[in-house]
Amino acid sequence: MSIEWKGVEKVEKNERHGKPISQFIIWLASNLTIADFALGSLLYGLPILWVLLIVIFSNILAGYIVGLASAMGPKYGLPQMMISGTVYGKKANKIFSIAQWLSTIGWFSINAIITSLALIEIVKIPYYISLLIVTAVMAIIGIYGIDLVHEFERGMSIILGILFAILLVISLLDINNKILYTYNKNVYYSPYLAALVLASVFSYLVSWAPYASDYSRYLAENTSTKKLIIYSTLGGAIASIWTEIVGFAIYLVVGNPNLNLMEATSQIITKNFSILALISIFLGGLSANALNLYSNSLSAQAINYKFKRVYAAVAGAIIGFILAYIGNIIGFSTYYENFLLTLDYWIMPWIGVLIASFYIKKEKILDPKGANIKAIISYVTALLISIPFMNLTSYGIPYEGIVAKLLGGADISYFVSFIIAIIVYLLI
Repeated sequence: MSIEWKGVEKVEKNERHGKPISQFIIWLASNLTIADFALGSLLYGLPILWVLLIVIFSNILAGYIVGLASAMGPKYGLPQMMISGTVYGKKANKIFSIAQWLSTIGWFSINAIITSLALIEIVKIPYYISLLIVTAVMAIIGIYGIDLVHEFERGMSIILGILFAILLVISLLDINNKILYTYNKNVYYSPYLAALVLASVFSYLVSWAPYASDYSRYLAENTSTKKLIIYSTLGGAIASIWTEIVGFAIYLVVGNPNLNLMEATSQIITKNFSILALISIFLGGLSANALNLYSNSLSAQAINYKFKRVYAAVAGAIIGFILAYIGNIIGFSTYYENFLLTLDYWIMPWIGVLIASFYIKKEKILDPKGANIKAIISYVTALLISIPFMNLTSYGIPYEGIVAKLLGGADISYFVSFIIAIIVYLLI
């Protein structure tokens, strides 16, 4: 397997390879992770029926949007941020590329912290050595590029699938009628909590949209759009629903959402099986970070073509290592994760414009050198209109929009900005 020296350049016909099923595998493996698993504590507090409805609905919708983005790859032969540049304009698109670079390096560092801490529990080594191992593995995958990413995720989909299946069985075996009766007796439907859960679950999976075509652009140009959308949707949705239900089941048995994930997991999983949970967290972190680092290198190139993809991957690994090392010392990872989730607000109006251009208007590649005013107006209008619908208090930011207050704290801004962006783009 050779190093992929190609960066954000268009993939030519003679370079195309792979099958549509690869999109199911890559989004399945990358979402069998700690991020979804940890949402169990947030789900705790809603009636069980509402938990199931929200988790299933949010993930299918978010997975579908990722699928729509993924299906653009073969037609353009470009990474997602470069496709964005053909619609928004190369200069204007640098803003979105910077946002994506910040997001990918941020998630890389957070996953590196969690993954390294899990490895320490398995083999009892110092944190800096654990972090070096984790970063080195990711750097190798990032340097070698797309083919190794797909091979790695193929293996992870099998291993993580088995591990999370075992964790689900273990957690469900401890649930009895008494636990269910006590839980249902003490919880009630809360519009605010339901909206918070819906937004959080949705934002985790939909945050992959700016990555999506990075992993489909090598497929043949005539690859079925429908197949790509279905495979991508199912891969992401199945993995996220699966792991989030496992996380919820663990907290349901423990009965204390204030415990962190490892504390809650250790209470119901015996010593013989605790290693499975640690291995799942470790491998899940690696699986997600393979995509974070690779897409980070492409985002760096989208900002400035002078950055070579291979060297950008090395730089991203070094910066991610430094952030993860400092972050573990000062304990800022929770706050940083909240900050990254607030970054997700930029994604929905951005992808709304791309979907309107690609799927509804069926525009040819626009490729404006500067800025596509129509796209920018649509994006800014949608973002501004969505601000009154935002509620950022759950992320530690003291802002609750006027409409969000009227809705009992419910934040529906993601959906508002997405729909408005599409409508404005079609009307201008």
